[in-house]
Amino acid sequence: MTNQIAIITGASAGLGRVFSRKVLANYPQVDEVWLIARRKERLEELAAAFPQRVVRPLVLDLTQASSLSALEELLAREQPTVKILINNAGFEREGLFRAMKPGAIQTIISLNITAMTMLNRLCLPYMAAGSFEIITGSVSSFAPIPYQAVYSASKVYTRFFARAIREEERERGVNVMLFAPGNMATEMNNPATARGTIAKLPYLDLEKETSRALAKAAAGAAIYTPLAFYKTYRVLTKLVPNAWAVKFTNLKKGQA
Repeated sequence: MTNQIAIITGASAGLGRVFSRKVLANYPQVDEVWLIARRKERLEELAAAFPQRVVRPLVLDLTQASSLSALEELLAREQPTVKILINNAGFEREGLFRAMKPGAIQTIISLNITAMTMLNRLCLPYMAAGSFEIITGSVSSFAPIPYQAVYSASKVYTRFFARAIREEERERGVNVMLFAPGNMATEMNNPATARGTIAKLPYLDLEKETSRALAKAAAGAAIYTPLAFYKTYRVLTKLVPNAWAVKFTNLKKGQA
């Protein structure tokens, strides 16, 4: 019988780690959980917390073609059914675009766009009726955001891509849902050090919202944006022209 698996990227920290714990704790029908991240010790620590589950830590850097090839070869060899895919790995940096380090720009593009896209190409052929995917997007995709130009643009790509492949996969019973959260307390967005506009926005309850996201994706939802504040923002950005919206979304922190 074909193994049913869950694959979670960015599993070693933040949102991905919470998603990993939720899947491991609440989805016993999944035979094996593949956790993907770069930090081996964190993946092994997470796996050790669930000794009753079959967990496969995969130390991969998804910005590298060699890591994508390794995952492709593993899937081809084992021929699993991917029951749950949490396409979550991402990278964010803020700042004046012309002052950003080229490496940070390239990492945003490589991870948020290229890796997310290629992971879908690798995994979707192994998904079947009843399978679902959550792609982590962001409320930053709803309007252009000065001082977060590359990240917000990468999440616009994610939003359009998720909607398009959802329509492609819908007929065979595979659901693709965009999870578009706002502020989250993670390593990349620590409330203790946050400043400027970001620090003033409401933070999500990750434990609660990951459970809701999983339930909504399993039920066939197309998009989930937590909290009334961010839902309202999503609606307003559809009504307000971008030329006006950027006056309010500017994250300027005084960079030269």
